[in-house]
Amino acid sequence: MKSNYDILGNYIRLIDTRNKDNVTNKVMGINIDKFFMPSVANVIGTDLSKYKLITKGKFACNPMHVGRDERLPVALYEEDKPALISPAYFMFEIIDNNVLDENYLMMWFRRAEFDRICWLHTDGSVRGGITWDDICRMELPVPDIGEQRKMVESYKIVERRIELRRKINDT
Repeated sequence: MKSNYDILGNYIRLIDTRNKDNVTNKVMGINIDKFFMPSVANVIGTDLSKYKLITKGKFACNPMHVGRDERLPVALYEEDKPALISPAYFMFEIIDNNVLDENYLMMWFRRAEFDRICWLHTDGSVRGGITWDDICRMELPVPDIGEQRKMVESYKIVERRIELRRKINDT
């Protein structure tokens, strides 16, 4: 089974697109449940042109709190309209979507095992950060793209059923 594992750095690349044209003023953060959320930061008087501009299909992560939270806040941006993220976040994309599916990668990021490995790689700072190189050195299973997409579809079916059960239980 371990034979189809490869390092993540072979499939992703760091990107840095800034809001230099003031495309938007919608600032987002990432929660520890690995979803984007409206930022709670006070940005009044802040030069938003220095913030990173994230678009659909891109990932972002906050590398600074892994040691404290024992999780890497990382999320896939799925909205059509762009948003801003902190200049301190890593923003990255998949190099070839015909080799690695973005939803498959996000499923992998949500695994407790991934967070445990991230936590083990944290530095000695107060918050316990993680470096881009450490993230790129992590290994993940990379099956055939068709197999990845089947796994994602099965996962989404289960998620929808869980959500339906929650709604039924609430009523």
